[in-house]
Order: sequence, then structure tokens, then C-alpha cells
Amino acid sequence: MADKCPSCDSCGMPLEKPADYALGDVTRPYCSYCTDARGRLLSYAQVLETNTRYYVESQGISAAAAQRMAEALLADKPAWRGRH
Repeated sequence: MADKCPSCDSCGMPLEKPADYALGDVTRPYCSYCTDARGRLLSYAQVLETNTRYYVESQGISAAAAQRMAEALLADKPAWRGRH
């Protein structure tokens, strides 16, 4: 049985290689897109915006639909779970 690919605790992006991790550090729970230059988690608003833009560009859906998708995805991630 293959090991499960780790994913970002903020956005769910697969963490397949060191460059995918914050600061290239495979012990960090977040990806390089969800963190700043010091490896700190960005704000929820920033992560939501990045994910929304990604869905618009990659799937060609409206910004409103993309934002709803991003909100649903982030709500289940450890970094944002329980956020009101």
C-alpha cells in the first residue's frame, strides 16, 4: 500500500517535494503559497484570495463560484477549522 501524499494544513495542496513546503522545510505543515518569506502562515483572507484566483484561472469559473469553493475547502483544513 502506498503512503499518502502529505498536504498543506492550510489549503490542501499536495506537498510532493521540498520546494512545495514553506521555506523548503519538509517539517513545516504549510505550503510555500500559504506562507510569507519567513515561513509564517498568511492571513485567512490572503489564502482565500489566492485559492479563489487559482480556481478562476484553472477552472474558468466565476469569481463568486470560485470563492464559495475556496471557502468550503479551507473550512475543512486544520489551519482554519473552527474559524467563525
